[in-house]
Amino acid sequence: MVIEDAYVMESLSENGLLPDGCESVFLSGTLIRGWGNPNSDLNITIITREPWTSPGAECSFVALDPPTVIGEKLHVEGRRWDIEYWQDSQVEQAMAKLSHEAFMGDQAVWKLLTEEEFAFLEGIPYAVAVSGPEWLDNRRRQQRESAYTAILVSRSLDHADGFAEEADGACEAGDLDSAVLAARSAFGHAVDALLAAHGEFGHSPKCRARRFREARPSLLAFDRYWEVETMRTFDPARPAGWVREVISLCRRISMEVEV
Repeated sequence: MVIEDAYVMESLSENGLLPDGCESVFLSGTLIRGWGNPNSDLNITIITREPWTSPGAECSFVALDPPTVIGEKLHVEGRRWDIEYWQDSQVEQAMAKLSHEAFMGDQAVWKLLTEEEFAFLEGIPYAVAVSGPEWLDNRRRQQRESAYTAILVSRSLDHADGFAEEADGACEAGDLDSAVLAARSAFGHAVDALLAAHGEFGHSPKCRARRFREARPSLLAFDRYWEVETMRTFDPARPAGWVREVISLCRRISMEVEV
């Protein structure tokens, strides 16, 4: 989707949503990746030096100083714009959690990254700047040289292993409903780890198939992935067999994906 830079900046300014002296304004989300649809939102991030304040703003909490990210919503020609205001100092703090020292350190600082921070970082590699492209290029390079990929792989593998253990235990206890749900979650996280290792980062399951087609990992064919994702071979009369099969697949992925 092509969106004129001037159109975005003018719309923000006309609605009183463009701070003076912002460092950068960039677009991200499914529309920018070419995966959007008529109902998709346009995600806009504005980088500021000072906090953004507004009577109608919403707050999201982050493990940073200050501990909130401010959000605004705007409807333009029938499409919703989701706007977030991040201070440059907040971004610097989030990036610090991605350093190789933080990843290898005993305190595992990277585990303090919140979902809001992960969502922000996810958009950096493919974001399109409408203002301040140098700021975005610098942060993109900083992220690329960090332990970001290793962090995402480790995080997803931790979740996959945890849910696989839950599925295994529930199966042994005869709680097959819980076992099926845990196995599904384990598989999703295992695939996310595999895709992260191939440079495809995402926190939302809705785009997992899209990301899989982009990454094309040799370890797992798309047809096999889609078979499990859609539970095509699941037999309600014999759920334990499907659970064991999925757990085995998850553990194979975990063993072969490199952190």
